[in-house]
This record gives sequence, C-alpha cells and structure tokens, in this order.
Amino acid sequence: MANYLIVGVETVVGANLAVHLAEHAGDGRLLGLSAGAAVSLEGCPTRQVKGVTSADAQQYCRESEATHVVLCGAAARSSWEPDAARFDDRDIEFTRMWAGAARAAGARLTVISSDAVFTGPWLFHEEDAGGLSDDPQSQRILAAEQQALEAHPEALLVRTNAFGWSPLGEAGWIEQRLAQLQTRRLADQDFIRHATPILATDLAGILLRAWGEELQGLYHIAGAERVSPLKFVQRLAEQYHLPWLSIRRTESLQERASGFAAGECSLQTKKIRKAICVAMPILSEGLARLVEQDTAGFRRRLCPTAPRGIEKAA
Repeated sequence: MANYLIVGVETVVGANLAVHLAEHAGDGRLLGLSAGAAVSLEGCPTRQVKGVTSADAQQYCRESEATHVVLCGAAARSSWEPDAARFDDRDIEFTRMWAGAARAAGARLTVISSDAVFTGPWLFHEEDAGGLSDDPQSQRILAAEQQALEAHPEALLVRTNAFGWSPLGEAGWIEQRLAQLQTRRLADQDFIRHATPILATDLAGILLRAWGEELQGLYHIAGAERVSPLKFVQRLAEQYHLPWLSIRRTESLQERASGFAAGECSLQTKKIRKAICVAMPILSEGLARLVEQDTAGFRRRLCPTAPRGIEKAA
C-alpha cells in the first residue's frame, strides 16, 4: 500500500495530482502540504505550512508514513505562468531539504521540474540535450534538480509544463485566460515562445504508471504537440466556442529570444514513452478533458468556490 505526501498542493500540478490520487491510488493515505495559500481539496486532507525546517520536513514524512514524497515546488508551475520566473536560492534549499527528508524516511521521491531550463534553438529537447538557458531563474532550477539527485540519488525527476484548473480559483492562469476571452475576446498572448503543455491530470496518470515501474532518474513528461501560448489560448477559446481577436505586435524576430522560458522549451518524450509504453496526449485531447472537468464538477473538487461550469457560447 502506497502513502503519498504531496508538497505544494497550492500549485496546479500538486492540487490536480492530489485529487487524482484520491480517486485512483487505492486505500493508501494521502496528505497535501501548501507552502502558500490554504487550499481545500476533495479527498485529500491538507495543511498550510510555512517556514518549514529540515526537522519539520522529516516529521511530516514520519507522521504521514509516506512511501512516496512528491515535491511540487516553484519549478512545478507552468513556465507560462507570470509567477513562474520567481525561483530563487530559497527554492534550491527547499528542494534539497525535502529530498533529504524523503531519503531519511526511506520514501521514494518525485520532483516536478520545468521545461524552462531550455531555450532552443532546436525543437523537442531530450533529457541530456544542450540548448540550456543561461537565465538566472533557469540556472537555479537546474541547480535544484542537481541538489535533489545528490540528496536522494534514487529520485524520479520530471520536467514538464502542465496546465489545468487551479486550487486558487480565479487567480489561476487558465481561469484568467478564460475571463479575458469572455470579457474582452482577446487572445493577447506570446506567439514566440513554444512548449509542449500537458493537462495536469494526464500528467498524474502517467506518474502513477511511472511509479508502478519504479522509474528513477530524469524523464520528460509533456504533451505531444508543440504550441505557443497564443495558439494555446486560441484553441482553448475554440473548445468553449468563444470568439477571439488576436493582437500580434510584430511579424518576425529580429534576434533570438532571451529570458526565462522566452524561447523554445518543447520536450522530447521518447524516453518515458519507451519506459512505460504510453503515448503522450495531443493538445485537443487535453483541452477537451479540461472542459469536461469544468462541466462535470471536477473543477470544484479543487476549488469549492469555483463556478459550476463556464457555459459555452452559442
């Protein structure tokens, strides 16, 4: 029987993973810790914790009798979220601390990391690809990955770019994009940067299979399609039958994009597909499931105050 301790349930990945595990992970115990805002997740008891020390982390591992610790820290946020670039030295220490606590408790560790470590120029980066970003935030994420593997050499390290409903309600990236589409009908997003986004619950299902195979080391788990934020929002609008207008400020690049996740961050997923014999979802599948989660009530399991479903336009 597996017991899960999910650190970072205030993030989209952490919250969706917790609710998915509550439904699909059997009779094991489940505990979610939020280092930010307090959240309420159906089927997963949560605690708001701040200023956690190494001793505290080890105590939470013991109290939860965790066999699996899943770290959904700052790097787990989609690189398209405005706050994703706020990754500093404290986040490196946070990662190292929880990795050490998991190892001390004899628990398996999974660290959710970011596609923002890359910047192109080629497409679909493999796990050992070059083209690493020299942006300070990206370099800190790479340092956190290294700290995790040094503190817990048997860890599973996953780079991704996940989207989904937020436990923070209208503050979520998807929620804000939909609000803009409904009120202003604008798809005013970056068309230069590209990634391979995956629905957070699709990521959760693949993680369950990876844990079943006891995978260790670095893997990319992402969607099958490369897309820009602009194209993503346009296709989101189409799923809801919402009209949209696009604002495009320039027709071509004059120089290579620079900055955090500003360029080419698409991920090659051949390694995980071969390891667990699974296909990565295409974007239309993920968006269709996102809409179904809205209309069928899954969204309210993450945020009880969320509306009961955004009505599609006629």
